[in-house]
Amino acid sequence: MVTDLKYLSATSYSDIFSTNKENIFKMFQLIDTNQNLMLDEKEFEILENGLTGGCTNSSSDKTTMKLHFFKEDSSGAISFEDLSNFIEGLKNECLEAEFSNYSDGNDYNCITELEFTELLLSRTSLGRQAKNEYLIRVSKESGYDESKSDKMSSTGNNDVSFDQYSQFVNLFDNIHDLEIALRMFQIAKKPVTQEEFQRAVSVCTGARLDDKMVKLTFKIFDEDGDGQLSHEEFIKVSILNLYSIKFDGI
Repeated sequence: MVTDLKYLSATSYSDIFSTNKENIFKMFQLIDTNQNLMLDEKEFEILENGLTGGCTNSSSDKTTMKLHFFKEDSSGAISFEDLSNFIEGLKNECLEAEFSNYSDGNDYNCITELEFTELLLSRTSLGRQAKNEYLIRVSKESGYDESKSDKMSSTGNNDVSFDQYSQFVNLFDNIHDLEIALRMFQIAKKPVTQEEFQRAVSVCTGARLDDKMVKLTFKIFDEDGDGQLSHEEFIKVSILNLYSIKFDGI
């Protein structure tokens, strides 16, 4: 497991997570001057600095990725496929650790819609009052029973699995494309219904978002309850949500 390795540069990996695969590949090709589809350690450091804006670990210790691919003697090399697979694996482990903090204590590795909303909002810089407004709305829409002290208590089948959570978070790989799509609806003065939002996601990501997560998206972000999602309602939180991955305990 990645989390068993000694060195982890949280700043650099958090920034790498926020860069989609296509853009990383473009940078990889630019740095690979001899066109052998491999990067040595010095070339990789250029890529790492480019992805993180120079905010890499200044310590003489090697980060996890460098130890993994270049070894202690810096003799290794990395292909784009290896780099991509490593980033996806590390990102998935971080998401699992994040998710487990909220699913801890239950036997089915799921969280309620309210807990999903708490987790999503914990990744933003919104203030407590603003977060509470979202939580109250989702609590009412999901039938959460406030009289019960058990945080997992709710009515109906409102559980969110890790796969659904991971799919939703990965949507932010294409958040800028999705923002443009939603802005086009705004310019055309056309309402964004659940069907239109699903279509926009499919066009931007090449895959459908789980229908339950589409409905939950509207529960969270449809502030006026009109069944339509505005550009401002979704994007103002989503832009703040770009992979602020938590590394606590990793």
